[in-house]
Amino acid sequence: MELRDPGALSELLGRRVVDQSGRRMGRVYEARGHWQPDGTVVIDELILSSRGLRRRLRGPGGSDDQAVPWEAVVDLSDERVVVRR
Repeated sequence: MELRDPGALSELLGRRVVDQSGRRMGRVYEARGHWQPDGTVVIDELILSSRGLRRRLRGPGGSDDQAVPWEAVVDLSDERVVVRR
């Protein structure tokens, strides 16, 4: 899955994440990635939490955190992210 607009990364934060069967997995509160030598950013994983906004304000490190590899993302819509389990 490709994120075509770099500004869209901020729009992922807080978005609901479900698996392909529609089961809720949480919300995106962080994205981890790395810089390429040409200056582009590659997303490696999305960090999810079932605690939503409260987790974003408090920061990472809770026991309910879950990392989803970017390669598992199969669909991005305006409302949600669909991932393969």
